[in-house]
Amino acid sequence: MNYKNSGVDIEKGNSFVDVIKNVCNHNKIGGFSGIYEYNDIKLVASTDGVGSKLELCKFLNKYDTIGIDLVAMCINDIICQGAKPLFFLDYYAMNKLDLDKGTEIIVGINEGCKQSGCILLGGETAEMPLLYKENTFDLAGFSVGIIEEDIYPKNIVEDDLIYGLKSSGVHSNGFSLINKLLEKYDYDLNELIKPTKIYVNDLNLLKNKYSDYIKGFSHITGGGLIDNIPRILDKDLNFNITISNIPDVFKWIYDKSDMSIEDMFNTYNCGIGMVIIFDKNVCCDELLNEDLIYLGKVIKSDKHIINCDNVFK
Repeated sequence: MNYKNSGVDIEKGNSFVDVIKNVCNHNKIGGFSGIYEYNDIKLVASTDGVGSKLELCKFLNKYDTIGIDLVAMCINDIICQGAKPLFFLDYYAMNKLDLDKGTEIIVGINEGCKQSGCILLGGETAEMPLLYKENTFDLAGFSVGIIEEDIYPKNIVEDDLIYGLKSSGVHSNGFSLINKLLEKYDYDLNELIKPTKIYVNDLNLLKNKYSDYIKGFSHITGGGLIDNIPRILDKDLNFNITISNIPDVFKWIYDKSDMSIEDMFNTYNCGIGMVIIFDKNVCCDELLNEDLIYLGKVIKSDKHIINCDNVFK
């Protein structure tokens, strides 16, 4: 069992993004979010969901953290462009409205907004019994921010340094496969349902200290490190990184599935939820005092390199 067998085709999804760009016929669709300029104001917007992690919530009958996931998936994208989060909107669709469940979800969304420094401005609640089966629902989120300072990425070149911030766990990608694995194998469900980390405060602290040296941010979501780091690089650039340790949950996924090591790094965050690229001239000794993991360097190549000997053992 691998991710494609579980029903998710990443390559087809990437092809559909290319279709969207061709249909829109403009260059405003960004790497992680879109930038809209109005007079001197630069607004940034993103939309996302939490996918099949909803099935785990349903199994556990626990809905108080999935709203944090929803906000995180959207907010983490817009802060990659350098945006300050302003407001959030949600879309909550279901077979039939359950007030207790809905309350838990909204409380989680509001908590995610608090962690992000934005407000829950509005949303839509839709009961659609003909479209959704009994006890099923879906969530989507929409975030808007404003760029007041630098727009990222900017001027990334060969030999610039790649660092990472730890994830809080699986976050909100790859659950189609995880749910399939749970049909056969046991794992700590409370570990799997941990909410996605929101990186607003982390990135603000780093920008306050190292704004002259930071060149880009990459939110590691669907597509893993392999797809997401290149989203902020020019086409002639790639990355050479070393992963020396990963959380046990990813070892479990690798062990119980038919995923290759390449598949794992092309699907899951594998312990790194946000990547930061620094100018090659930054003082590395200073960065050792931060909650950062040194990963490697930007290289000139059409292929990525991930060094990870025995990391999944």
